[in-house]
Amino acid sequence: MLVYQYGGDSESSLEPAGSASNWRCLVLEELSQVKLMDDAWRTAQNHSRPSRCIVNPHIDADDYPHPEPQNGQ
Repeated sequence: MLVYQYGGDSESSLEPAGSASNWRCLVLEELSQVKLMDDAWRTAQNHSRPSRCIVNPHIDADDYPHPEPQNGQ
C-alpha cells in the first residue's frame, strides 16, 4: 500500500512534516502492532515518485450521487 509516514521509525529517515519524500510503499501483511490513533489526518500535497508497489489494484467503490460525498453534500 502507498502511505504517507509522519512518525515512527524509518530506514531512510523522515523529512519534515509535509515533505513529499515521506511517501512509502508498505506491505500490509508485514505490519504488526498497528493501532488506530485519535489524531488529525496528515498527508503531503502530492507524492513525487511513481508508485511501484501498487501493481494490480482492486477497487471497491460505491456509486455516490452527490459531487462531494466526503463532505456530506
